[in-house]
Amino acid sequence: MSKSVVFAVFTCLLLTVSCQKDKVITFSETQISKEKETFVEIIIPKAQGKSKTAKNINNTLIGFACNVLNIDSAKNKKESVEESIKAFNDAYINFNETLLSNFDNKFSRWEALIDGEVSYQSEGLVSIAMNGSISTGSASSSLRFKFFNFDLTNGKSLATKDIINNMDAFKTIAKKYYDKEILTTYTSLTDDTSDFKLPETIGFNDDGVIIVYDNFELGNFTKELVEFTIPFTVVDQYLNY
Repeated sequence: MSKSVVFAVFTCLLLTVSCQKDKVITFSETQISKEKETFVEIIIPKAQGKSKTAKNINNTLIGFACNVLNIDSAKNKKESVEESIKAFNDAYINFNETLLSNFDNKFSRWEALIDGEVSYQSEGLVSIAMNGSISTGSASSSLRFKFFNFDLTNGKSLATKDIINNMDAFKTIAKKYYDKEILTTYTSLTDDTSDFKLPETIGFNDDGVIIVYDNFELGNFTKELVEFTIPFTVVDQYLNY
């Protein structure tokens, strides 16, 4: 083989490795803290780079933050975090103006805490756990938890049906772990497991599949999450990623 051919092959290999490295998604953090009439703190992952994958991931996570802050009707939803924070603050001001017209006491300050972390990343998938908490000083205070799973080839947000290849078999296994968790850890909950349903989203960590139910999915307002992990060794055959 001539030197020119060897050089060409070597160059191609370098370019291939370089391209593969460019496709690796790394994460930093977006941190925002705003304190006016209300207090808002946001700490969420940010996919680095200008690729379509990074853009899709970041837009989805920002969308979650905006949804948490959107306590008014859906028609008033804002598209940016800054606009959503302002709308949240304005909603508190308007609420207090209405309250003070009927009562003498000002309502306690509203707070919104939104955070997230990368819980798992492989060559094909990244799983990000997002948590949003709104405190209005009343019984309506809420906690929202959601997993986002992304295909790293394009940044597409994956639904559970995209991840699981045999939903019935996976659900049967998940119910066994759920029943055990309720009986041993969450004995205060009287949830009926006869009509078992998977949560809206599932996630991953290095040990396996994470199942989390927030207070909306459990139908209670104890601010208590039900969480357990199913090992990869148990459900790996049912996973597409």
